[in-house]
Amino acid sequence: MVSHSTPTKRQRRRTAKRVGTLLLLSLAVGFTGPGLTWSDSHSLDETVRQDISLAHTTQEREGAWEKERLALETRIARMQGKQRKLQEEVDALLWANGRKEEEAARLDEEIAKASHLTEGLSPLIASETKRAARVVTHSLPFLKSERETRFSALAEWVKAPATKQAEKLERLLELFTIETQFGHTSEAWQEEIEVAGEPITVQLLKVGRLSLYYLTLDEKGCGVFNPKTGAFEPLPANCVTHLKKAVALAQRERSAELVSLPIGRIVAP
Repeated sequence: MVSHSTPTKRQRRRTAKRVGTLLLLSLAVGFTGPGLTWSDSHSLDETVRQDISLAHTTQEREGAWEKERLALETRIARMQGKQRKLQEEVDALLWANGRKEEEAARLDEEIAKASHLTEGLSPLIASETKRAARVVTHSLPFLKSERETRFSALAEWVKAPATKQAEKLERLLELFTIETQFGHTSEAWQEEIEVAGEPITVQLLKVGRLSLYYLTLDEKGCGVFNPKTGAFEPLPANCVTHLKKAVALAQRERSAELVSLPIGRIVAP
């Protein structure tokens, strides 16, 4: 439903002018003399009333139209504002999409370069895997099962076609890091070994990656691993005292002190 607004000044002047004209005509008819009949006067009055009614109706319609026009203009302005806002959002999205496309292109280029570099890692990984095998199998036989299991897992990763070069290199570096850490520690533990072809349970002592000693549980015999022969060989009895001290140091049972142990000839694996 459309409510009517207050007539404008222009509309009021137009209506007043029409009504004034009709009044003047009415007065003029009243002085036309005896030749005018009652029927003619009545017809003229009716015409005046109709004109006045029409003027009021026209004024009301014009007011309604003016109000509707203003409402439409307001609605159009609001819609234009929304259109501008939506256009700004579209422009922002297009700009962001363009930036993302540029970033995607840059990343694709970097990936292509990285792929080219990783292809050149294959010979390096192959040669370093062979070196890792020599380090594990031809060095001192400490924690043999653990180290061989770790190398077997690495070999499987290197052989797997689905494994990326970066992952292979990461696993290889991890193995070398662990093996290097063995060279900075001294450890002692019990294990069964063979001495002169006979199995015997002894106390093993690893001094970095330099030497691997054994001390019998009765602390009467000792020996060292010979990398050249790949077997444990007995040491003179006077080494027992030094080995007992070294084992106690490795197990944190004695305070730090210097211990003299026979290392022998160092052979690179």
